[in-house]
Amino acid sequence: MEDVKANSVHIAWQIPQYVLLTIGEVMFSITGLEFSYSQAPANMKSVLQAGWLLTVAFGNVIVLIVAEGAGLEQWKEFLLFAGLLLGVCIIFSIMANFYTYVDPDQLDKTRMEDSGREDDDEDHVKKKSNDVKLNKRGKSTRL
Repeated sequence: MEDVKANSVHIAWQIPQYVLLTIGEVMFSITGLEFSYSQAPANMKSVLQAGWLLTVAFGNVIVLIVAEGAGLEQWKEFLLFAGLLLGVCIIFSIMANFYTYVDPDQLDKTRMEDSGREDDDEDHVKKKSNDVKLNKRGKSTRL
C-alpha cells in the first residue's frame, strides 16, 4: 500500500531556497537591530531592540494563525504572505521617505550637554536654598 507516490524531484533543489531565505533573514534581522540601536538615545537602546524583537514575535504569531487556523491551500497562503509583505514594503518605503536620521554622536553629545546643564541648575537651586536659610537665620552674609 502506498499513500504518497514517489517524487522524481531531487531534494537538493531545496538548498538554493534555504540559502536565499537564510540570507534574507540575516540581512533583515541585523539591519533592524542595528537601526534600532543607532537611532535610539543611550537610555532607550535596549527598549527599542526589545521592541524590534517583539515585532518579529508578532509576525511569527500571524504566520501561526494563518498557517494553522485559516485552512487555506498552500498556494493561497503564499499569495497572502506575498501580499502582506508587499503592503509592509510600501508602508516602510513611505515611512523611510519622511524619516530624519539622527547622528548617534550628535545624540550622545546633546545628552551630555543636557545632563551638564541639569547639574548646573541643581547646584544653582541648592545655592539659592542655602542663601534663603541663611537669611532666615538672620545672617546678612551670602554665599
